[in-house]
Amino acid sequence: MRPFIFALVAIAVAGCREKAPAPAVPPPPPAPSARQLAAVRSDAACVAPFEAPGAREKLRAPAGELKLGVLAGLKDADEDNLASLRKLVGELKRRGAEVLVADGDLGDNPDEQDSLLGVLTESALPVLAVAGNREVRSELDAVEADLRKKGARIVDLSRTRVVELGDVTVVGLPGAFERRQLRTEGACVYVQKDIEALAAALDRLQPPVLLVAAVPPRGQDSRALDVSEGQNVGDARLLALLPKAQFGIFGQVWESGGRAVDGRGAPVPPKTESERLYLNPGAADRTPWPMADGSTVAGQAALLTIRGRKASWDPVRLVEEKR
Repeated sequence: MRPFIFALVAIAVAGCREKAPAPAVPPPPPAPSARQLAAVRSDAACVAPFEAPGAREKLRAPAGELKLGVLAGLKDADEDNLASLRKLVGELKRRGAEVLVADGDLGDNPDEQDSLLGVLTESALPVLAVAGNREVRSELDAVEADLRKKGARIVDLSRTRVVELGDVTVVGLPGAFERRQLRTEGACVYVQKDIEALAAALDRLQPPVLLVAAVPPRGQDSRALDVSEGQNVGDARLLALLPKAQFGIFGQVWESGGRAVDGRGAPVPPKTESERLYLNPGAADRTPWPMADGSTVAGQAALLTIRGRKASWDPVRLVEEKR
């Protein structure tokens, strides 16, 4: 798999298995196809309006505490990866996860998406899904509809924009933030008016609110959730949303996975409650991944616990090798 190039920096980032040296001067982007041009527009084909019928759903009543099993970067549907993913899901469920969140990289095609999401729904837990930079909307819709016919409880945050979980309200922002990030022609890009609509929706919600996006906000230093090749590569526009959302889950920049920060960007250690907590769970895919801290991790997820107005997190890792 080849890395995609962020528009703001010509470096290799997340969605890939192997890193390649960045060119000294970024090449000009290829001329977009008609389908790609459609992807840069905000419309119901990519994400439903907040006022659309069915855009809000209640899944759970308040219980004083909520545990979310958080996975991202599911990626490949080969047998070894599916077995590894089952172990991660099993461990999350053993630790008390009541809902699973699948944040981006849900598979390159419908067959892979069916297998990968199927592993999550086998748990019998509700699954909140967020499309990233490779899922074609119509294909993912069809896969999820088929899984629901088989009894799965899967909620896509492109369609159901607000999900009430009793102890927190979840709001999603699916898609990539630049066209050149797309791994698949026909995948979706969110635009400025999507961010503005999300900001207005967040203003109407009672805290605590959990924002789930496929890409992280732009960080300020090496401790952030978006560090790749020593640079911060997230979307700076998302920073304005953080004061409106007390908690967040962000994916895509896998080398900065397995970490969390607070509202000031300071690290939040595992098992530490924080009034503001923003998490990058890392890639669940079993391929060994070189991390920003010098370690190598093959398959990881996280358990996010929300208790009252505070949250804490725990990493869930199958294999880790220190350099």
